[in-house]
Amino acid sequence: MEKRTISLVIICAIFLGLFVNAQQNNSNIIKHLEPPIWWVGMKNTKLQLLIHGDKISDFKVEVSYSGVIVESVDKVENPNYLFVNLEISKNTKPGVFSIFFVNGNEKIEYEYSLKSRLKRINKGQGIDGSDVIYLITPDRFANGDPSNDSTEDTIEKVNRKDENGRHGGDLKGILDNFEYLQEFGITTLWLNPVLENDQPKYSYHGYGISDFYKTDSRFGNNDDFLTLINKSHNNGMKVVMDQVFNHCGLGHWWMNDLPSKDWLNQWETFTRTNFTNIASSDPHVSVSDFNLLTKGWFDSNLPDLNLENKYLETYMIQNSIWWVEYAGLDGIRMDTYAYPNQGVMSRWMQALNKEYPDFFMVAETWAKRASYLSYWNNETPNRNGYISNVNSVSDYPLYYSILRAFKKDGDVYELYETLAEDFVYGNPNNNKVFNGNHDVDRLLAQLDGDVDKLKLSMAFVLTTRGIPQIYYGDEILMKNKRPDGRVREDFPGGWRDDSRNAFTQEGRTIEENEVFNYVKRILNWRKNAKSIHEGKLTHYKPDDNVYVYFRYNENQNTMIIINNSDKNIQTFDLTRFKGSLKGYTKGIDIITGNEISKLDKIVLPKKTALIVELSI
Repeated sequence: MEKRTISLVIICAIFLGLFVNAQQNNSNIIKHLEPPIWWVGMKNTKLQLLIHGDKISDFKVEVSYSGVIVESVDKVENPNYLFVNLEISKNTKPGVFSIFFVNGNEKIEYEYSLKSRLKRINKGQGIDGSDVIYLITPDRFANGDPSNDSTEDTIEKVNRKDENGRHGGDLKGILDNFEYLQEFGITTLWLNPVLENDQPKYSYHGYGISDFYKTDSRFGNNDDFLTLINKSHNNGMKVVMDQVFNHCGLGHWWMNDLPSKDWLNQWETFTRTNFTNIASSDPHVSVSDFNLLTKGWFDSNLPDLNLENKYLETYMIQNSIWWVEYAGLDGIRMDTYAYPNQGVMSRWMQALNKEYPDFFMVAETWAKRASYLSYWNNETPNRNGYISNVNSVSDYPLYYSILRAFKKDGDVYELYETLAEDFVYGNPNNNKVFNGNHDVDRLLAQLDGDVDKLKLSMAFVLTTRGIPQIYYGDEILMKNKRPDGRVREDFPGGWRDDSRNAFTQEGRTIEENEVFNYVKRILNWRKNAKSIHEGKLTHYKPDDNVYVYFRYNENQNTMIIINNSDKNIQTFDLTRFKGSLKGYTKGIDIITGNEISKLDKIVLPKKTALIVELSI
């Protein structure tokens, strides 16, 4: 994004209390200055400005503003960059001040804004077991504004016929279907990255970021992103932003003029990562395997960022903080957490927690075993002395056990056995649990088209320990297998010429409505189920493919029974579970609404789940 004048979107959001003034640059020398604004009152009083412009290193930097001091100005090997390190005292007042760039008789003035910090309406609340996250791929959810399907400032144009192309979904499409999300009962939105991805092709997914401070114009703009967050907060919902530290897109503006050779992890020829996540924690790993994981490129169009460069480390951490403060985010999902430099990622966590205690940060940690995953979710240092400081991880071990348990001839002992390994984690209750996402085959496809098994997996994910996440469209039985473009399919009704609208009851099939309403009932009951939000988990060894567990606190107790077998059980004896049933005489099946008047023997139809809210 090279412009003679750098300007920011004017944002007016009442709950944010934030107003961004356009930055004034009276010279054509300065092409980029980032972060574009900052805030007073940050706990970390240091601020690094990245300044990019023709031979900008020839200039001295001066600032005259009470409470702002230029601590140092660092030059790098590329003379078109300066890194200016400011100290912003805790008593500094918000306002606009001038940064002067002086070279002999030439003097450039650049106005920079310091804002008051956001008054967070959900400060300290974060995201926890009371929430259910709904993951959306924005390009494939709904097209609310066809006028931005293709834009002048981006290369790839809309082509809905191409499964790997841009389909036109945008932020307005999500806003237009907000009532669907509310009706369904989710509490939190997670969007695949919405920042600019300016590449010739395959840019819809969002993970090839070309501007870390700009919403992709085909999704809308920064103001539209804030509108969605505002709408969510005003309706008691939260928003998680997908961020990427491991790589950028080949179309990023700095790729034409890198600050330094070590800004990227560069190889003599294109070298792809080995995608072997366990190499990051393996105590016996070879240097070559470790380097290939952490420094190899995801793809030829996704340059691998070298976070060992101290300026880039600071740039990325500041960018993360910038979006939290600017947009009032409730959480961050960090892509490919195990790939970048481990020390930097730990310091990123520390920096975020310093500014936003108890802020939700979930790491994408693709590990098939709990022992591997525990390297990242551990409250004490690992044997090598490393502690990640991460407060939530993607629970892939449990995901794979869900698939094994509910596949044809699967056994729920898989769930029991996996959860029995929770002792390896620092806090398993913070694990993000899921039965599908944008990187794997659709859930229904994984379960061989068995709708009853899909419902069982939903009942389990929404009642076990952890923070549940559902992938958009699984509730209406989307069933494609990979490649990626197919599993990230368009939601029916999100486009004006669609033959049906699955956002409405009338537009869904009988079977789709059955599953939608099934999950909806659990989700809306779950909003007030404290035993699920914060309760302990006690489970019993499964027998005959029936799994029984309890979620309970001092005031509530919920019994969950999953009959994963093909047998109707007419008299399922509850005597074995009397230790967990003590003091309770009856309950309500929250799925059917039927009362269970006695807790001795119950009927269990095949391939069904019972979620029983117990009472005295």
